[in-house]
Amino acid sequence: MENQLCLFSFEEVLNASATGFIICSSADVSPGAGGSNCVFANRAAQKMTGIADPVGQTLLSVYGEQFDCQTLESLGTIAYQSEKTGLWCRIVKSELNTNSCLYTITDITAEKQAEFRLSHLMKLSSEAEETMEFGSWIWDINNSTYEWTEGMYRLMGYKPEDASFSKLDSSFFKKNIHPDDLEMITGKFKNVLSYTDTYILEFRVIAEGGHEKYLYVRGHNTIDEITGHIISIGTAFNVSTLREIQRELEQKVSDLNTSNAELEQFAYIASHDLQEPLRKIVSFGERLETKTKDILNDEQSQYLNRILSATRRMQKMINNLLEFSRVASSSKVFEPTDLNEVLKSTLSDLEVTIQQNKATLDLDELPVIEANPTQISQLFINLISNSLKFTQPGVDPVISLRLSEVPLAEIQRRKLMTDKRYISITLKDNGIGFSNENAARIFTIFQRLRGRSEYEGAGIGLSVCKKVVEGHQGIIEAFGVPDEGATFEVILPVSQN
Repeated sequence: MENQLCLFSFEEVLNASATGFIICSSADVSPGAGGSNCVFANRAAQKMTGIADPVGQTLLSVYGEQFDCQTLESLGTIAYQSEKTGLWCRIVKSELNTNSCLYTITDITAEKQAEFRLSHLMKLSSEAEETMEFGSWIWDINNSTYEWTEGMYRLMGYKPEDASFSKLDSSFFKKNIHPDDLEMITGKFKNVLSYTDTYILEFRVIAEGGHEKYLYVRGHNTIDEITGHIISIGTAFNVSTLREIQRELEQKVSDLNTSNAELEQFAYIASHDLQEPLRKIVSFGERLETKTKDILNDEQSQYLNRILSATRRMQKMINNLLEFSRVASSSKVFEPTDLNEVLKSTLSDLEVTIQQNKATLDLDELPVIEANPTQISQLFINLISNSLKFTQPGVDPVISLRLSEVPLAEIQRRKLMTDKRYISITLKDNGIGFSNENAARIFTIFQRLRGRSEYEGAGIGLSVCKKVVEGHQGIIEAFGVPDEGATFEVILPVSQN
């Protein structure tokens, strides 16, 4: 009775364990039976095998025909996935006596899943390194040993199985670092311990096979939690293609700047050279008009008037082109500028036109900002002249100029620099207006929304305005309502720095 109680207590202990236990006996097994017979299995073993009562069955019948009994017999342990439950288990064999064996079964499903995930992530990382052409390393600075990822081997033109570097020695640098960068990089790595923050290096390497590459390296120093050594962890990117594109862009920008400078010089010289013959045409044409006004018939007079009108229009167009050229090529010299003084000077220049048009101006007080006074004067002259030109017949022009500060939300919406203050200057008139469909077109050089017979002008004034505002890192927009008026909003930074 006492022995039964002890046996019963031992079974209860085994059944309470999360580890599976199977006891097999081979005393009465006939040849070819598929292993020893199971004489005991605790609840955990039943759960992990998926068999409610494995007693009397062989190990092969419990685990399936794919179970590798030979490996288990030779090594004493095996990792195996149950066909019935899908669980991964580690099975360890122990000899109890000559006729009995104990098989300890541990659920390692979570461990295997972690291994699979890690393997998957490592595969993704390797594919990313290959696709994006980068690699990483860990460098133990204390003993100069280091490890490379597959991507780093690829960058250097090696294969992990072909090259197993263990130390960063002088021969490695001499072979793989470009001769022109060798002294710089050798010095940088000698002082790597002094880097307290992230360090960035860029240099050329000669990869295995003689291919030259530009590497962009980003690394930092830290302490290895296992060894306690100082280690440097870094990543190298192949930026050879980017550097080639950069060189091509720099060359194109240089060529473009040269071309623009030559074109501006040509336009300026050509415009000046054109002025003289045009002045002579106008001068002799006016003399001819004076001397022949009583001789020429109506048709002849009309021809002469058209010649003079076209010549004067061309003179004005050349002057406007010169003005546009000066805005495009002028240096960005900014200074504290009182916009009130600039506006006052502008209105003085336009005084006669304002009086002739019987215009009313309603102006806000303006601030002092960093700007180019000459260009801001051109901006005001062209905007106000535009409103004085495109008036409605029989309606006295009314022009208002309003000032406001641009809120942060609007700065962000317009993708301006958030660390700057901006002002908004809004000029509104009651002229002929325009359709908003044409709002963008009016800032294009030589673009006219109205015929020359209706309104004079070469279509350059608003192009000059756009050039001035953009040169000040600002924005200009136009809004219109046909037969009701136009509105121009100019947004400028208070400071250029």
